[in-house]
Amino acid sequence: MRPFSIPTAVLTALTITLALSSASAASALTIRGTVVKGEERRPVTGQTVQLHVLRGNEEEKGSTAVTGPAGEYQFSGLRADPALSYYVSTEYENAFYTEGPLPQDQGPTVTQGFVVYDVGRDISAVQVKNHHIIIEHQPDALHVTEILIFENKGRTAFLGTGPDHAENAGARIGLPASVKGFEQGMGGDPQTTHVRGRELSSERPIPPGVRPFSFSYRIPLSGRVDLSHRLYFPTASFVVLLDDPKLKLESKALEHGGTRDQGGKQYVVYSGASFGVGQEVRIRIGGAGFWSNPKVYPWLIAPFAILGALWVAARSGKRAREAARAGEPRQAAAPIERRAVPTASAPARPALPMTQPPGGASTDADFRKAYLFLVAALDEGLERGEFSRETHALIRQNLKRRLQALLAEESASGVR
Repeated sequence: MRPFSIPTAVLTALTITLALSSASAASALTIRGTVVKGEERRPVTGQTVQLHVLRGNEEEKGSTAVTGPAGEYQFSGLRADPALSYYVSTEYENAFYTEGPLPQDQGPTVTQGFVVYDVGRDISAVQVKNHHIIIEHQPDALHVTEILIFENKGRTAFLGTGPDHAENAGARIGLPASVKGFEQGMGGDPQTTHVRGRELSSERPIPPGVRPFSFSYRIPLSGRVDLSHRLYFPTASFVVLLDDPKLKLESKALEHGGTRDQGGKQYVVYSGASFGVGQEVRIRIGGAGFWSNPKVYPWLIAPFAILGALWVAARSGKRAREAARAGEPRQAAAPIERRAVPTASAPARPALPMTQPPGGASTDADFRKAYLFLVAALDEGLERGEFSRETHALIRQNLKRRLQALLAEESASGVR
């Protein structure tokens, strides 16, 4: 009797099928949770919950679920993908509750619940316990991280009005001018957080209890930086931390508080307390201007190096012409029969023009090309983020002014 055997091709197909099944099972993801109300945690039945799927900043097709008798909801058939971000949201009494991005590395099931509240507009129970601003000095910008701790001592979620009074907003925060590269942190998301001019607003309500809210951004270096903040909530403590002692903070509302070690770094501390609604904390940061960026110095030196090289080339050309003219008397002392007499068929060669160096190439034209190369390289540096637009404009204007002066000299001398 022949022993039973499985063909190699069949074994290979089975192996691939099992591998694909395992990979599919490993990437499967389910999001579930409950919606309950208030401190008593009463289940909310028939509440709509939405799933938002984002790939980068682009929102893809999501789905909708309705809560059951126990307030439960579930989204299944999803896949864990590092390129995707999942958010869940629900709307209760015109207030949006959003959570996410949800973690995808804690197993095939993610649990995320909602606690919703009745909504009130009384701001008296809400305050900012702490408003921390951490400023880090980078080569071409100030990197700013703001962390706010909201406290709601009431029994209802606070929801005020937005900047244009046509929308609801929980958190409203004043921002400094020239904010670039805004990034949301804790307590917010791209769907409900909006930045308009010098103000941030969030559609999320501020629920009872303590809740953090954070974000970060960049401010290009340009002389004294205005970091003033308008306050929309009573603020118990306002603290600014600077990682560079060369930065000088100017504010009548904040006092210097020495230094503090935080996260392995040492910061200079400025702080104030007990600020009211509508008050503006005026802040100016000095020592962060044009000259604090070391990348600008080569661009400032380059025009002078070009002028120096131009002067050396002109001196060399002058010495060469003087040496050529010095040889003419020796030719005049030679026997008359060996002298070259100009004739109609062989006229005397004219002397080289003063602006034309030996070899026939225009020195001014060469340096004009050098200036144009510097301008192009400077523009590329801006695209790579090495300079702020203000710094780029200042250096480019300086180079352009020197190039225009060179062209004017060429025009006056008739050189093209």
